[in-house]
Amino acid sequence: MRKLIDALTVFAALLMMWSCSTVKHVPEGEFLLNTVKVKIEPDTTGADCGKDVEASSLVNYLRQQPNHKVLGFLKLQLATYNLSGRDSTGSFNKWLRRLGQAPVIYDEALTAQSQRQLRLALVNRGYTDASVSVDTLARPDKKKIDVTYHVTPGCPHVVRMLTYDIDDEGVSRDIMADYDKITLRQGMDFDRNMLEAERVAITERLRDKGYYDFVKDYITFIADTSSGSKMIDLTMKVRPPSRPDGTP
Repeated sequence: MRKLIDALTVFAALLMMWSCSTVKHVPEGEFLLNTVKVKIEPDTTGADCGKDVEASSLVNYLRQQPNHKVLGFLKLQLATYNLSGRDSTGSFNKWLRRLGQAPVIYDEALTAQSQRQLRLALVNRGYTDASVSVDTLARPDKKKIDVTYHVTPGCPHVVRMLTYDIDDEGVSRDIMADYDKITLRQGMDFDRNMLEAERVAITERLRDKGYYDFVKDYITFIADTSSGSKMIDLTMKVRPPSRPDGTP
């Protein structure tokens, strides 16, 4: 028990030393990416929009994130990496670097990519008027930088009417037989991700029914919207595939 306490004491002391050298391997003129935050901002027009968008759902679209944290605050892998010396050829230093994680150096190009990806993700969810701005707070004396993405979703486009255009009666019957499994509904946000998921699901169900040559490209969506309106009339069009017996 005493040895465990001593080990924990030494470990705690090391952590204190490590916290003072988080930028040990950050080159001159560069910045350690200290924090990255995504903030959802209210609509600039005062409309009650964007409340369904959560910052946590957008994090995966970021092209650069800080070093991994343990317990929500301790960058243990970075600290382990920073225990290594300047000589990258030494076996002990190599071992420490393999165990740890190199400092994440701020990259302006990756930040710009993240900004574009965040907006694209929102557009695909129906928020075509979404905007994303970036604030950076650099601290040259500490060689660290904090990045904040301000996301203003705006109001989404909404499916006002949903219709089906299926020329083949057999395919229409087979698709509508599973109507309760179709996730598209009037009043839903115009979410392109859901449209794509529906194409895949319908294709799989039709293949299970014998349409072995059916591919999702046979299914397309036509969105009709009036200028300045957020309401969309959506049509799902299905091209005639090969029949279950192989005939056209």
